[in-house]
Amino acid sequence: MIHYEDAGETLLIVGAGETSDRIAKQITERGYRIALASGARDAVSRVSNGEAGVVLLDLITGQTSLELADTLMGLPSCPPIVVLDRDPTVERVVAALRIGVVDYLSLSDGEGEIVDRLTTHLTKAQVVARTAPARQESAPRGKEPSNGAPSRLTGLELNTARRMLIIEDVPILLSSIELSLIELLIRRAPSLVTYEEMARVAFPTTTNVEHALRLLRPHIARLRRKFESVHNTRWRIANFRGQGYVLQRIGAPVNIPAARPPQPAREG
Repeated sequence: MIHYEDAGETLLIVGAGETSDRIAKQITERGYRIALASGARDAVSRVSNGEAGVVLLDLITGQTSLELADTLMGLPSCPPIVVLDRDPTVERVVAALRIGVVDYLSLSDGEGEIVDRLTTHLTKAQVVARTAPARQESAPRGKEPSNGAPSRLTGLELNTARRMLIIEDVPILLSSIELSLIELLIRRAPSLVTYEEMARVAFPTTTNVEHALRLLRPHIARLRRKFESVHNTRWRIANFRGQGYVLQRIGAPVNIPAARPPQPAREG
């Protein structure tokens, strides 16, 4: 992957209209760069080449849609995606969260608030863009855990501050939800993590477990695709149907708890 030096400073706008044009002007006044994608194909190309620190999907103009966000998030390395909408519905916001959009902005937020939040995302993205090339060239392999136990994660390194997972020296950028999921999987490897545990970590404020599980599925699927995108990786996220997921080194044993026998009904 190509990493451009100014990538972290660049806001890539897809579907630009009058509102996002005004926002872009204020973003440049704060010292950041603006790039405009001519369409979905151009957006995919630019993101694949590492030309953007943050992507802004302007849904107001009707020239793009949330489907593009899903496509971009499926790439091996995708920067944070922010959506700008006129009158977002609950269903639309939930759909964006399922995809992995990091922020959903409405015109009712006001242009000042929108610019502030975009600036915050760009500031964070700068750190990732500046360090990615160095990490790719000299990513250390398999650190010893602090407890002195033999390393089980050779070929994997997670940098939470930069939201970066390095698989076999290949840096992969993570969404905030993907980061929380992989942190849990790494911490518990090679033991199984139940669907419910992963849903609680990814969506801690969602009280409806079934709803949280539905939200979880596309995020874990996307994270698994990122693992599969790395050629000759020795790691995978294995699914044990009806139980959960395990971060597994291919060929190594995993710890799967035995199914609990049914409990007798309590009297009274």
